[in-house]
Amino acid sequence: MTVATSMLILVANVGSGIALARTLGPTGRGILTAAMLFGALIVSIGGLGIGEALVYRSGRAGNGKSPALVTALYMGAAQSVVLILVGWIIVPFLLRGRPHPTADLALAYLAIIPLYLLSQYPLAILQGRLRLVEFNLVRASTPIFYTAALFLLWRLGAMTVQRALIASLASFGVASALALGASARFSTWRASVAEAHQLVGYGVRSHIGNLAVIIGAQLDVLVLTASVSASNLGYYAVAISAAGIGSLIPTAASIVLFPTFANQSGEAVRRTLARFLLWGLGGAFVLGPVLVLLVPWAVVPVYGPAFAAAAAISQILVPGFLLRGGSLMLVAILRGSGTPLRASVGQIIGLLVLFTLLPIGISKFGPEGAAWAVTISAAAGFIWLLVTALKYGHMSYGYATEIWRSDFARLRPAPR
Repeated sequence: MTVATSMLILVANVGSGIALARTLGPTGRGILTAAMLFGALIVSIGGLGIGEALVYRSGRAGNGKSPALVTALYMGAAQSVVLILVGWIIVPFLLRGRPHPTADLALAYLAIIPLYLLSQYPLAILQGRLRLVEFNLVRASTPIFYTAALFLLWRLGAMTVQRALIASLASFGVASALALGASARFSTWRASVAEAHQLVGYGVRSHIGNLAVIIGAQLDVLVLTASVSASNLGYYAVAISAAGIGSLIPTAASIVLFPTFANQSGEAVRRTLARFLLWGLGGAFVLGPVLVLLVPWAVVPVYGPAFAAAAAISQILVPGFLLRGGSLMLVAILRGSGTPLRASVGQIIGLLVLFTLLPIGISKFGPEGAAWAVTISAAAGFIWLLVTALKYGHMSYGYATEIWRSDFARLRPAPR
């Protein structure tokens, strides 16, 4: 179900990418990317890992009501005020070299901060409770509504950067209403100071790694925003949209792995690691070369001839997104097992490699250099996380082989 929903989200994201690319062109697409960057980045950095803490706490809460959601919403209101003020201070400074409308649009898009928290905190409750039907419906609502709004604007010939931003804000408003309605029955009406301490305690430990992922996921776009033209930024945004298919299945798997492992034994960790080596890495080994060839070929037919320059960039990014997806699975296992710091170290390593390589790559090769930096840093983080997970799970070749044989035996048809 989660993989199917992720595929639906991917289709919606591709659809929104097509609508924006064919109506705004490379320059308009680049301006939109810059305008949408900072609100999402600020709220992700300032989230303090409360969303992950909600998943973990909800996964251990059983079937009863908990004060976790209402406590997190009070915290989210305070977070929103602080983060919007921070955005009003830093966004004009960071965009001082861009065309004038870009900064104004980015400031207006800071409205995403409270809407994001209002949708993500209830969504985390649904994920932690493994209410996967409601969880997947809510998380799919944002890209579906956004894409539908963009296609309507396209059909009416009314697409502008400003209206695309309004459509994005409206889609998060819809998701907020749906998420609150679906999760309210799991919450008490009173906030709890003790619960706040628990959420902050787990969240901050988890957020150390989150910061590495959040910054790493946006650092390339952030540096390109400050150093290349709007059209080059538009090419890179389309390449990211196309290459994102590589992380589809691993991302969906990590969503389920995290809450599942919140209350599992060490033996379950070993079994899943063994299966990850077989099905996860084996699937990536088979799928990777296909995507490397297919994704660049599809860029021009899908997004239009104006984005031909994005094809080569996407070819470099596909392996990086596959590796990032594999890292998400390993992080979910480690966090769900109650060891978020182990996961955080691997994420920090990937960020440090990216931070080192990104300026060099962009200065020499532009957007393609940024893509190489992303892929190399993703490989470094994945290798560290894999080695750490194998050590933590006390994995041996003999044990892994036994699990693999058992899995293959289940695939054989039963004798008549």
